[in-house]
Amino acid sequence: MTNQELLEKKILESGKKKGYLAKKCGLSRMGFLNCVKGDALFNTSHVKILCDELNITSLKEKEAIFFT
Repeated sequence: MTNQELLEKKILESGKKKGYLAKKCGLSRMGFLNCVKGDALFNTSHVKILCDELNITSLKEKEAIFFT
């Protein structure tokens, strides 16, 4: 389950648009939003891409956002 609040904060801090991040993950914007809201799950490749794009380097932060 994704921690929506923490992920939204990281996206806002990055200045990147959700549409851009969705495209990088190979997801539709709606598919991406479903994952952010917790209605669907990001797979491991999506998590890797988002960590790279959002500069998430700490394992603790990664787990807090994507594996709660």
